[in-house]
Amino acid sequence: MEGLDASFVEVGAVATDLGMTAWLWVGNFVVLLILTAIIYMFTMRKGGAVLIAFNLALYIGYALYIVFPYRDSIVGIGATPLVEASLAVILFAIATMPPLLLALRLTPSQYGRLSIFQSIPLSLLAAGFLMALGYHVFDISNIYTFSDPLNQLFAPEGYFFYWFVAPLIGLWFLAR
Repeated sequence: MEGLDASFVEVGAVATDLGMTAWLWVGNFVVLLILTAIIYMFTMRKGGAVLIAFNLALYIGYALYIVFPYRDSIVGIGATPLVEASLAVILFAIATMPPLLLALRLTPSQYGRLSIFQSIPLSLLAAGFLMALGYHVFDISNIYTFSDPLNQLFAPEGYFFYWFVAPLIGLWFLAR
């Protein structure tokens, strides 16, 4: 009987250790997970075509944001890093809206039913792209201290390219 009690204690210790490890991992990536959940909930409420259109509109919105001639003047109005980042995000959102509406009209309705195995990875890739934009374009890391694992994943300059192309690769493989 004592051997059985010892194994229950050992199983409980392993379960507690695994639970703490999982909670630490989730805590480190909570911003990315929340952004992924928001994108997933929004797009699944409207259908899979919205998720595809959203991913494509992010690229067009980024291009419009970068070439907008008054971007630096408008963002420069902000007296603090918080206001500057907020103005940059608002400008990006404004630049992304018309392409999103256009992409919604052009995306075939056959993509209205994406499975959960398609939509969650596409939502995660879109959230990763937005996080990379936040780090490298909007300078959000100046106003919010992200966890070290997120910094390792998004802060290096060389990683921006990979986060930039990841949603396109995801669309290529998952939205067929």
